[in-house]
Amino acid sequence: ENRIRNRTMFSTCGVDILWFGTAREMFNGIIGALVGHRDGFLRRGVLHRDTSDGNTLFYIPEVDPNCAVPVRPEGVPKEWTPMRYGMVSDWGSGADWRNREEWMNTLRHTGTLPFAANEILDEKKDHAAAYDLQSFFWLAYLLCCNCMGAFNNRRNW
Repeated sequence: ENRIRNRTMFSTCGVDILWFGTAREMFNGIIGALVGHRDGFLRRGVLHRDTSDGNTLFYIPEVDPNCAVPVRPEGVPKEWTPMRYGMVSDWGSGADWRNREEWMNTLRHTGTLPFAANEILDEKKDHAAAYDLQSFFWLAYLLCCNCMGAFNNRRNW
């Protein structure tokens, strides 16, 4: 299969979903990414097909360390949490599900394995939107299992 590598620059900045401040912020980010995925599917007709921790980001308004890792403000209550918005990136594996010819030409194994739905491992099945939703479930599950705490504090198994 011939492949062409393209690079696209965006003005929107984001940091990896692993840089959450609290569990509440992590789930808020995943919900934001789900909304972006839904908008891409319903409004643009594109199915992402590659949900993973590397493709789920927190939106940051500017390139600044304080935006990437928010500092706790003075005098806020103990239960305060940063609430950055989540977004989906890397639409390179996406395909237009409304154009059947394009869809059939791009039906190859897609997805990042720890987050991929079991059904897409069966190459005879089409990639459905429900499989991307299952990938978001696996993303939340694996983040909860593999992170000891905030700001990319991973378990060392």
